[in-house]
Amino acid sequence: MTRGRVAYEAASSSGSWLAFVAPGLVAVLADGCPPTVLSRVWREMSSGSTSFERVVQTIPSLGTDAVTSFAVAALETDGPSSAVVSVVARGISVVDVYTTGAAPRRFSSQGLRPWHLASFSDVTGLRFGESLDAGGPAPALTISGAELPLVLGVASVDSVVWMLDERHAIVDPSVRRVRLESRATAVAGDDSEITLDRTPGLRPGRHSGAPEVDTLSPQRLRPSRVRVGSQAPFELHVPVFIGRRPRGPRQLSGDQVILVEVPSPTREVSASHLHIVQRGREVVVTDLQSTNGTAVTLPGSPRIKLKQGDSIVLPPYSRVEIGDGNVIEILPGAD
Repeated sequence: MTRGRVAYEAASSSGSWLAFVAPGLVAVLADGCPPTVLSRVWREMSSGSTSFERVVQTIPSLGTDAVTSFAVAALETDGPSSAVVSVVARGISVVDVYTTGAAPRRFSSQGLRPWHLASFSDVTGLRFGESLDAGGPAPALTISGAELPLVLGVASVDSVVWMLDERHAIVDPSVRRVRLESRATAVAGDDSEITLDRTPGLRPGRHSGAPEVDTLSPQRLRPSRVRVGSQAPFELHVPVFIGRRPRGPRQLSGDQVILVEVPSPTREVSASHLHIVQRGREVVVTDLQSTNGTAVTLPGSPRIKLKQGDSIVLPPYSRVEIGDGNVIEILPGAD
């Protein structure tokens, strides 16, 4: 069964959220999703043999049924002293993550498409809400005591709390009133929210060996930027996986990855096609054993076709083609 306890604040108005809870899984979707999507999500979550990836894949990110805002969290490992939780967020959904021995962090999509993915270790609790909840995460996971339990099922909610270790939760009846007031006066620009230009330095993960980026310091190099198609460029703080339905390796040390889904009507692009990471001054691009391969063009050089699994270091203004007209550009760091 799910470690700890899931509780929710019942929806106070229309336009709230729908929370789905199953053993080891919590999904929160924006109200107004098509009934077929809701049915598919619940059928997958309640199947008894699902996974984090399969639940996320049931939530469409493109087309008329696309869900603009949602969050999904899954308990990956539940040791005697450490819980590892993977989280995905999209749109205005936010998840406040509480961990042992560290300040709470607000996890959001940061505008990334189709979503933002991260895993966190030593998790004691999660609060699911929306970016209109001003003020950032509270110093401790706090509940009002009037929340309703949700062990298995679906509920219309204002917010959801997953207490993986109830010893770290604080009961304060005034928090619901304060939260509703802060939502009514919400302002943009929450300083406590994790953003791309302030992502913490990565620790070595079980898949990565040496750290993939430098630790934060005043002298740290500006990260290179990546532009996928016509989207706005983003800074290469963390590893990026690009494909038709990309999946990154499980990160178990609080490391984060970016998953970028691209259209591929003829399926020239593999599900997980390309990996991009910055190591020191170098940007390393790796073909992930794609079916149709990857082509790169360095400035002033002819087009190069990568073999399956090949890696190459690319300078700024290089172009990467992965099929169906999808072009990725490597750009220098912002001034």
